[in-house]
Amino acid sequence: VSEGDSVSAGQAVLITEAMKMETEVHTDIDGKVDAIYVTKGDRVTPGEVLISIV
Repeated sequence: VSEGDSVSAGQAVLITEAMKMETEVHTDIDGKVDAIYVTKGDRVTPGEVLISIV
């Protein structure tokens, strides 16, 4: 997804990779992507905000 895109509950919005396994991250709300705080290749930590949906 990109900033400004409309998303629906259950839709995959990001893919994370850990130990060579990819996991889709799904939204649980309908809304519009307000901001994406990560880019491909970034390291993230548990609890970090990756995307904002309003």
